[in-house]
Amino acid sequence: MATVAFVVIGVDAATMIALFMVLFVVVWRIKAQQKRTTATKQATALAGFLGLCAGNLRAGAPMVEAMDHALANTPAEKTLKEALGSAARRARSGGGGHAVLAEAEIPDLKRLGTLWSTSEKHGIPLVTLIEQMRQRIDARERHHAATRAALQGPQATAVILSLLPVAGVLMGTAMGADPVAVLTGGGLGGVMLVVGVGLGVAGFIITQKILENASPS
Repeated sequence: MATVAFVVIGVDAATMIALFMVLFVVVWRIKAQQKRTTATKQATALAGFLGLCAGNLRAGAPMVEAMDHALANTPAEKTLKEALGSAARRARSGGGGHAVLAEAEIPDLKRLGTLWSTSEKHGIPLVTLIEQMRQRIDARERHHAATRAALQGPQATAVILSLLPVAGVLMGTAMGADPVAVLTGGGLGGVMLVVGVGLGVAGFIITQKILENASPS
């Protein structure tokens, strides 16, 4: 349907390809940002949960009651609460709550499941392990936040460099030329459009990957 629509409005194949590449990188960037935001929210919520849980354990509450109280007072994060709630229900029924966490998709929950299992097997106080995990999460998130702040300059530079070709086209138009017609008119102009947009998209993605490796989510 999309192809038919482009043909109806007179858009040639090269322009279609260029538009699809731009659309792809925009969607990819939005999804990456959403993933990073979700991971940060989950880490913050889990750190809060662990802090409340540790406090209840130190007050003498059993693990299940500590989890219930912490869940009731932790800011909502759907995926996190579902996994922790399922683990609490399994433990309440006499099963292994840690086994539920070990199967979770969130890496931090897997670690919590491992700590819970280790505590039960070796008699190590769970409250100590939980407090250490919370401290590690807090330190990790502070480091990530500081790194992302330090990379705001390079991030802005990458965006500006990616937009320079657009500025060149606008400058050519202002000087009386018609680069848009050349690039969207098919033939050699279409080839130049596809190659130029492809290189721009590839450069933007590579730059974002480098920045992501410097500041993991």
